[in-house]
Amino acid sequence: MNLRLVVVLCALAPLAAPLRAAAPLGRPDLDALLKKAPKLETEDLCEPVRSIREGMLLRAPNPDTNTWDLIQIYFPRYGGPNTIVIIDPGSGRVKQVQTERGWNFHLCPSVVAPNGKLFISILDGRLRQKICLYDPATNELKIDAVKMPEDLLGETHPLVLGTDGKLYAIGQHPSKAAAAAQIDPDTLAVTFYGPIGPSHAPSACWGYSGAADGRYVYVASGKVPWHLVAYDRKTGKSETLATTGTVGGMVSVGQGRDGCTAKVSGIVGPSGERQEYWLHEGKAIPVSDRNVPPWPVREPGPPPTPGVEVNTSRAVPDLEGFAEIWVRPAQPGRPRNEPADAAPEQLGWKRFRFQVPLHPHSIYRLVEMPDGRLLGTAGSYEGNFVFDPKTAQGKHLGKIGLSHYATAFSGPKVYMSGYPSSPLYAYDPAQPWTAGTVAGHRVIEDGDGRANPRRLLYMGAKELAGTHKMYAAVTAAGGKVFFGGQWVRDGSCGGLAWYDPATGQAGGLWKPLSALQVTHMAAADEGRLIVVSTRRVEDTVLKKPKPEQGALLVFEVAKGDFVHKLEPVKLAKGTGPIVCPGGSRIVGWAPNGDNADESVLYLADAREGKLLATRTLGYPLPVAIGSNQQENWDFRLGPDGKVWTFLNNVLIAIDPATLDIAPIGRLDKPGCLALAAGRIYLGGTTAVRRVK
Repeated sequence: MNLRLVVVLCALAPLAAPLRAAAPLGRPDLDALLKKAPKLETEDLCEPVRSIREGMLLRAPNPDTNTWDLIQIYFPRYGGPNTIVIIDPGSGRVKQVQTERGWNFHLCPSVVAPNGKLFISILDGRLRQKICLYDPATNELKIDAVKMPEDLLGETHPLVLGTDGKLYAIGQHPSKAAAAAQIDPDTLAVTFYGPIGPSHAPSACWGYSGAADGRYVYVASGKVPWHLVAYDRKTGKSETLATTGTVGGMVSVGQGRDGCTAKVSGIVGPSGERQEYWLHEGKAIPVSDRNVPPWPVREPGPPPTPGVEVNTSRAVPDLEGFAEIWVRPAQPGRPRNEPADAAPEQLGWKRFRFQVPLHPHSIYRLVEMPDGRLLGTAGSYEGNFVFDPKTAQGKHLGKIGLSHYATAFSGPKVYMSGYPSSPLYAYDPAQPWTAGTVAGHRVIEDGDGRANPRRLLYMGAKELAGTHKMYAAVTAAGGKVFFGGQWVRDGSCGGLAWYDPATGQAGGLWKPLSALQVTHMAAADEGRLIVVSTRRVEDTVLKKPKPEQGALLVFEVAKGDFVHKLEPVKLAKGTGPIVCPGGSRIVGWAPNGDNADESVLYLADAREGKLLATRTLGYPLPVAIGSNQQENWDFRLGPDGKVWTFLNNVLIAIDPATLDIAPIGRLDKPGCLALAAGRIYLGGTTAVRRVK
């Protein structure tokens, strides 16, 4: 569809003062309106990202060849399907194991048991812990090899070898307390201990680390607050040894061959802010001398398998799915900076080359760049691509350590953030993408000065926004970029951070947002005001009362603080997606309080801090408040000055002056919208689509 025709069909009315409450549009009225929408045909132009994600590299000593087998895991998305490459350097054998979808090998801890077998902890589709078993003598991998208890859950799921030679799986219980189970590596018998320590309700629980000695299991149970817990396997009782504050605390438990240790920061009580402990006989004993533990130290065991050095700089598959892993014997004192132009074999490397299947990835973000190209984002950490409307071709640029949600433009650069820990990346599209590429047989890491994009900082620091995931971004007057999002695991607060490219300085806040998570943002009044759309949440950190509804907060850039608060819809979980159509006006779409069958369009003035108009719709908001924002949907300004979005698969235009709705056309499948060269482009599938 030609955008010039759309502009004629949906001409912008002047921003006259609207009525306080426009006439409601019931479902029959909306259905009749949507039926008038013509069918919009689309064409698939290209699948810009076909790839697979590099997972963990596991190692198992092989007694037959006196070396280490390597297990490299690949998956297109969490839960698989997984491709597991097994490399036996001693025999030179390479084999692959394919799994169906439903087995999550992401961050899978593993332990070599005394019998030489490798135990691997994974999760199923319901986050229940499962154990896989690899035998280096046969190169065989068995999925779901141990019958595990139903109530031992992830998301974090440490696996450790206790001092007694048994394995201990640490996790969380449905009661929101920690949990643990013992596994006999020879018989595969399992003893489940149930919930351990206090519940973290209403917050979730994560068993982040653990250890076990002859009688006790020790767990770092987090995160709001953190507890150091000892569980007595003989009596079945738990004791909390230390507790931290709700912000800034941390507990880490370590497993040793002969005993267990812990590090605790942010302790509540007279013992101090940070302390290291020996964990012995169910007690936390402050460490006075790290060389003198309270337990007897056993004689050294048999000599270990000689170490190997592994180079995974080329383990990320290329455009045809080929990857390489290099292996050589470990050699102390080998220079770190070896000749970059030397052949791997000259440096002692043995190369293992293999091909893995590639998968197309859905397009979650699609935005216009100043040069007329589109910048897109694939799911599952599979990176970014550029699409050129002139050639209808896309190019996969590369991958960084970012699950990308939020984008802002300032000067020649693109600023990106998302998850985890809200990293801030700066990308110069005029320069080659270098992050994750290989230079001198080593990968250019994201924070390296040579990297493009380059990771500048983490906005998740508690002195900034404290967030784990940034969902929204805008550019303010003067070129500052603002990002807003939410905490994850260590609370449910919202957070706001900003970065000034001119000075390299960053700032942020979260305490005013401890009960209001940021979901969407808009810049108003030529960037002098940042409007923040929020949803109400339980404040487990500062313990503020839960708000009755979400709110619009207006942040004045010059003052560096919030100046207005609006609550456009009573009892609404959140104020929903927002857009600035011009000046200081804000158009938003929110749920209608507790009425699940209705929603409300609203118009507000950010400068005045006033609600100007509302219009009730007989349809619910098409996206959930507080979702992960991966829906095939959008809410943005169109070329006609109206707000373009989707309702029941129909692309509609919302007049910001009257809140009237006009249908543009019906699509088989909506998606994120981009407008370029007079045409409409869509994400939401694995292909860049264009409306004919």
